Amino acid sequence: MKEPGRFVLLRITGKYGGSVVVELNDSYVPGIPDVEAQLMVHNAFVAGVLDTSVDPRDLAGWAFVLDEVAAGRDAVWREASRVAEIGIRLDGREDDHDRITVTIADQQTTRLALSFEVDHGWIDEHRARLQALRTVWAHLIPAG
Repeated sequence: MKEPGRFVLLRITGKYGGSVVVELNDSYVPGIPDVEAQLMVHNAFVAGVLDTSVDPRDLAGWAFVLDEVAAGRDAVWREASRVAEIGIRLDGREDDHDRITVTIADQQTTRLALSFEVDHGWIDEHRARLQALRTVWAHLIPAG
């Protein structure tokens, strides 16, 4: 029997390579991801993995970022938070792709900006990932 893959909340992959991924660890409950995660960054110049976490309360902020970027505005997820923040800037929209810049900043010393060309539909894919996590974490998400 095949093991289920780890849950990926964020996966931005450029048409010409490079990626930014937030992948949640497996928990002790099958089908329910843990709050512990890894932030993975890769392109031709840099590659790195940072241990992080995703709290159920972070999901509303991620939904806000997706809405803002879809509307053409810059947004930052978990700004000035306990974990690395991720910002997304829409640099332009073409017929078949978006040009975006993703910034990652930890709370100590590191700030990184990566540019990507991504296929249209990437925001909808992320909304679907977000909804899937909200569904499996429904018992953990505060009401209100």
